[in-house]
Amino acid sequence: MGDTGLYGKLRRLRRGGEDDAVVPPPDVPLAGVSGLDGLESALLGAPADTLSLKERLERLVAAAARRGERRVYPTGPPAVPLEELIQGRRVTNERGEFFLVEDDVHLETLHGDVPLTRFRGLDPGTVALLSGDASLEGFDLADAVFLDTETTGLAGGTGTAAFLVGIGYVEGERFVVRQYFMRDYHEEAALLRGLAQDLARFRHIVTFNGKTFDIPLLEARYAMNRERFPLSAARHFDLLFPARRLWKARLESCRLQVLEAALIGFRRVGDVAGAEIPNIYFDFVRRRDGRAMARVLQHNRLDIVSLAALAALAAQWVEGGRAEDPRDVFALAGLYERAALFDQSEAHYRRLVDADSGPVRVPALMRLADRAKRKGDFSVALPLWEEAAESGDWWAVRELARHHEHRSRDLEKALELVDYGLDQVLGAPGIPSRAVSDFRRRRERLTVKLARGGGFGETGTRGLD
Repeated sequence: MGDTGLYGKLRRLRRGGEDDAVVPPPDVPLAGVSGLDGLESALLGAPADTLSLKERLERLVAAAARRGERRVYPTGPPAVPLEELIQGRRVTNERGEFFLVEDDVHLETLHGDVPLTRFRGLDPGTVALLSGDASLEGFDLADAVFLDTETTGLAGGTGTAAFLVGIGYVEGERFVVRQYFMRDYHEEAALLRGLAQDLARFRHIVTFNGKTFDIPLLEARYAMNRERFPLSAARHFDLLFPARRLWKARLESCRLQVLEAALIGFRRVGDVAGAEIPNIYFDFVRRRDGRAMARVLQHNRLDIVSLAALAALAAQWVEGGRAEDPRDVFALAGLYERAALFDQSEAHYRRLVDADSGPVRVPALMRLADRAKRKGDFSVALPLWEEAAESGDWWAVRELARHHEHRSRDLEKALELVDYGLDQVLGAPGIPSRAVSDFRRRRERLTVKLARGGGFGETGTRGLD
């Protein structure tokens, strides 16, 4: 066995090997003990040479046991039950028991700078406009349930459970928040049953990234527990995607907490980071210390109220055209344009052009020109393209070259524009390679046409490529 077995360890003990230093148990008096032989005698209670191997081993084991019994391990402050920190109650149903937390605020209450009364009087068609989904026509935020989950993992999958599901909804003059919490894994079935009973009355649901994460996760958990998902027939408005369309040009990100700080002036103090939440729950299951979990419940509650406030704000922005920052105005105009509300979109693009609004002015010129082109109004489109081309926009140069080649048939002017466009795009950063190849192809074709006396090429057509 060499030096790795029991006999080797004993030999190293007698030799004084540093790699297996012996720490005596606390009840061994060490005063006057010197050297490893003296330490061994103190541990064994007799000179080692007078004991058999069996007696030496038995005494060493007993000494180690006495040391283990007397060792004191640091435990930190005692655990605080969650029930002492959060006003909630235990709920029992056919599937078992879970913990329910309930809260509500008056609709006049400000969340940041926004009162939740903004739910009142919104056009039910606004959600369809925001989402770009015609199936959401008539979606009333005041009748919707706002939902957010906290989970045992951020990647999803069948191994991930929603240990906390929060919902919020308008009831009379108050906004109600209910949080369904499973204190351990065996409470999941009861939580899902209780949640299903409360969600059964809702036909509209609002989430933030719920289409990708929350709803598929809940559907999987209900299926695994042989329960029917209560919102399978509900119409779903996911605020994340409209938020990106409206505000991504101005904000560093469209995370919920970034939006709430930038748009409604709400800033959290002492909030728990989302990435920490799964480990907080695992620790709670092991130790039943509710202090960190109470912060998770507060985090979830704020997510729900912020989701409601931001949904109402986004709807109000669209209805009232309230955007002020030029980047937001451009995004709002694009939202109207995608919804085929061209009068509203053109009005906002005109605002930007008339206000000389910095980096979005040229894109606004191009959107107006494109709309005029689609209507066949080139008398409007031409000056818009020319103004954008003077600012170096290669797409505007391309549109002018196409116009003079195929409509005004001024081939020399078209070739002049193509040469100008090539100078703009060659070596310029961020220019797609297709722009260079497009101008080169046009130059070759125009050169041939001019050499042939202004013909339309070998095909004899006037294709507007």
